[in-house]
Amino acid sequence: MEKLYLKDVSKELNVPEYVLRFYDKKGLFPFLERDINNYRYISKDKLEWLKVVVCLKKSGMPLKEIKKYVELAVEGDSTIISRFEMMKKQEIATIKKIECLKEQLEFIQYKKSLYEKKIK
Repeated sequence: MEKLYLKDVSKELNVPEYVLRFYDKKGLFPFLERDINNYRYISKDKLEWLKVVVCLKKSGMPLKEIKKYVELAVEGDSTIISRFEMMKKQEIATIKKIECLKEQLEFIQYKKSLYEKKIK
């Protein structure tokens, strides 16, 4: 079993270490363990758990909902429908965010083109 310490996970997931520690304190990483020196680590085969939490947070899911999702996942297959519904809801929210960002980008590009014309 290969151990990944929080420092390594932080680099792999591109998330600051302090954020991962915060998520752990909130109970979002059920498979995070501590070594004899009290350093947090996770076995490499459980890294997917952390990736899911980080993805859900980056997509805008509140920590309270992520915690609920993690708890359901730990319960096992009997919660698949609930987790599926949560993912569908988050997918819709994420698509809305993407559409909003596209609109903002279009406006920024429009303004940029106006400035380019004035500069030339």
